[in-house]
Amino acid sequence: MYTPFMRMHRRTVVCVLTLLAGAALPVPAAEPVQGGSGQSLSRWELVRKAERIAREENLDERLVKALIQVESGFNPRAVSRRGALGLMQLMPSTARRLGVADPFDPEQNLRGGIRELRRLIDRYGGDIVLALAAYNAGEGAVAKYGGVPPYRETRGYIDRILTIYTGRPYRLGWRTHRPVHLLRDPASGAPLITNTGAAPRRPRRAPVLAGGFGR
Repeated sequence: MYTPFMRMHRRTVVCVLTLLAGAALPVPAAEPVQGGSGQSLSRWELVRKAERIAREENLDERLVKALIQVESGFNPRAVSRRGALGLMQLMPSTARRLGVADPFDPEQNLRGGIRELRRLIDRYGGDIVLALAAYNAGEGAVAKYGGVPPYRETRGYIDRILTIYTGRPYRLGWRTHRPVHLLRDPASGAPLITNTGAAPRRPRRAPVLAGGFGR
């Protein structure tokens, strides 16, 4: 006689066997990160590469590393829901504009992304907040709203990067923000962080380029 208890027991045994079988399946090893010349790159090597390219492009390496940490967690194969690619999460159209043939190549991705960030910082007169807003949401969104767009993702993105960059909690106000400017010491040329110094130059007029999820 096949009782309800027997049916329940049979289902339990089947579930246990299924779990055991799944646990026994081999887990594929993660692929090593490949550099442009085919060599494997560790996270430490990726950080050193980002620092080197940032210095070559005359950009504060701490800002670059903070941005990469938030964008991809230093994962060269990261792909966002919206299709942004690689370490600095370049949209395909942005990668093409920057001449990045392979967004998953760390050297190409870093070089293109750092140059783009440098361009945006220059465009917005050294205002890092606006530069980061444009990097994330697009210059069109910054132009549309006359400042940081009211997108929760973008505002949280700026908070996270500047918290890492400045080493202290940073919170962007919903309607206003205190710009954090990237300045340089006149004597040594070392990058300085300030939100109390002189106001930056007015953003120079330039065509709005595509990029960011906000376009």
